[in-house]
Amino acid sequence: MKALVNGIIYTSFNPVRKISGLVIANDRVIFAGDSEVARRIVELAGGEVVDLKGKFVMPAFFDSHLHLDELGMSLEMVNLRGVTSIEELVNRLKASNARIIFGFGWDQDELGRWPTREDLDTIDRPVFIYRKCFHVAVANSKMLELLNLKPSKDFDESTGLIKEKALEEARKVINEKVLSVDDYAHYILKAQDHLLNLRVHSVDFMSVNEKALRALFRLEREGKLRLNVFAYINPELLGKLESLGLGRFEGKRLVIAGVKLFTDGSLGARTALLSEPYSDDPSTSGQLVTEKEELVEVIERAKALGLDVAIHAIGDKALDVALDAFEETKFAGRIEHASVVRDDQLERIKDLGIRLSVQPHFIISDWWVVDRVGEERAKWVYRFKTLSRYAELGFSTDAPIEPADPWLTVDAAVNRGRDKVKLYELTKDESLSVSEALHFYTYGSASISLARDIGKLEPGFKAEYMVLDRNPLGSL
Repeated sequence: MKALVNGIIYTSFNPVRKISGLVIANDRVIFAGDSEVARRIVELAGGEVVDLKGKFVMPAFFDSHLHLDELGMSLEMVNLRGVTSIEELVNRLKASNARIIFGFGWDQDELGRWPTREDLDTIDRPVFIYRKCFHVAVANSKMLELLNLKPSKDFDESTGLIKEKALEEARKVINEKVLSVDDYAHYILKAQDHLLNLRVHSVDFMSVNEKALRALFRLEREGKLRLNVFAYINPELLGKLESLGLGRFEGKRLVIAGVKLFTDGSLGARTALLSEPYSDDPSTSGQLVTEKEELVEVIERAKALGLDVAIHAIGDKALDVALDAFEETKFAGRIEHASVVRDDQLERIKDLGIRLSVQPHFIISDWWVVDRVGEERAKWVYRFKTLSRYAELGFSTDAPIEPADPWLTVDAAVNRGRDKVKLYELTKDESLSVSEALHFYTYGSASISLARDIGKLEPGFKAEYMVLDRNPLGSL
């Protein structure tokens, strides 16, 4: 048993509640109130008393959508964020000592053009580099020999450009030929250390493949998981769960929570599915990745196993497809991203009881978004204040697509790229208060993950907290 006393302890942010003392037993809060009462409770029980000396305490962050394996992997990848020329990109890759070079974070708009297979062929090792959205990649000839992909609308053999379904095939080959369960365990632990240092104690791990799932079970069994991990598996794993008669699993730290599906791609790659063509490329409206009928089939299978369903939908037309699938199956699931949401979709989201995981830092990274969708549609983009009136909202980073640092996300939600991006002037009324942002990043994220005992420091809740030197409700 332990007491935290003489502090300013925020037990929740909606409503904002402050106390001075907290008592924790068996990793759960059993008392939240006066500091002296907390002290007496623990002293009588012979426990530990921690004097906070006026420091601040708040619930630890809960990131409702990221990729532990890719985050850990990215920490060992070549970082291509901010690269502004092909020459700089190639030089960074050449500096790597890896047998197979993986890189991530480039943006063709910052480079001035798309990188190509030919550019990467100046490196005499297999090279595979993800765009910052992880929905597009480019490989050189040596890597393409390993992947053995068939040319398709999603794979241009001449340029080495790989996207969407072809990229999923490439990932499967990398998973089978390059990475082992040991590798996945290594990357998960590396990501875990990174996140715990940032005071992120709980995560929704999206798009979990079989090797990553095996690694998670091993780490849970060995007591090495220190994060609360809610795993959303790839749909191809459903058959194995069904054959074993397994559904939702809850261990000490690991929960097999649901299944993750896709309807479209990303705005950056112009593969997010819009109801009207892109303003800066009228030849395309994006692409549908999964038909509604397939979504319905997977949702029904997940329901039968007691699993949640999270559907990636960035464009507004993709959102229509996802909502149609949830309505047909009468399932109140999750939408991941909801980046472009029309006014007429808001009531439908509310009526269907849909939960939303959103990524405020996309505002900063998608600095070009007004040009992509035009000023008229820009009012539908990253509309967090409005969405919060119609649905439960959780915050996330989609790391490694965005930096995992929660305070960067909070800043983006509150300031919306003020003086940095064009979207701010068009949507400044969607800015959130600090307390709203912290609520969505703690109990909000827990709530959309169906983890109702995380995200507050109230009796009965898990004691996931952090100690700060500054007031978290101070101005950003």
